[in-house]
Amino acid sequence: MASAHLRKPVLLVLAAAICLIAMLLAACSPEQAPNDDNRTDQADSSSMSSEFTWSETSDCTACHGNAAASFDDAACTASLHANQKDDCFSCHDDKDGLAKAHEKVTLDSKKKKATLKKTEIGNDTCIPCHDATALADATASATVLTDKNSLTVNPHALPEHEDHADITCSSCHKIHAPEGPAETAPAVCRNCHHADVYECNTCHVEK
Repeated sequence: MASAHLRKPVLLVLAAAICLIAMLLAACSPEQAPNDDNRTDQADSSSMSSEFTWSETSDCTACHGNAAASFDDAACTASLHANQKDDCFSCHDDKDGLAKAHEKVTLDSKKKKATLKKTEIGNDTCIPCHDATALADATASATVLTDKNSLTVNPHALPEHEDHADITCSSCHKIHAPEGPAETAPAVCRNCHHADVYECNTCHVEK
């Protein structure tokens, strides 16, 4: 009888020990990896969040924060056009060019935001407010475009030449940058006049 009474507590202790070991093993086991379907759903969700399609109602400041801030920066020419701060299309009116420039843009892109080099701002955007003749008169004595031979050219009355047709107001006037035309205009000339000589037929003389 005594052995029967002892056997029951021993069995209870063994059962409790087995349960404890099972619980410990379950707690230490690695978590189950998500199945392929879950991973696919997560990837699709991430892809969806990065999609972006440009339209005329898009908020430009979401990506072009520096350009927007330039309207409040006295060092930038944009500050003189503060009334156009909320109307990007008053200057950037090349809708087809804008759409093309934004074709591969994603909202989560960590790449440096590109400038709109694929779009153009023509002189007809500036001329309604900035008369070409008045500008030429105002800069008649300007020396910002002076080559190494001391030849000076009026930046708003460039000599007629087919290559000069590609030079627009925005070539020298970077509205959203602190650099003024005194810094940018000479570089525009040197794109072609690489010897810093403005007079033609003085660099490559045929023999």
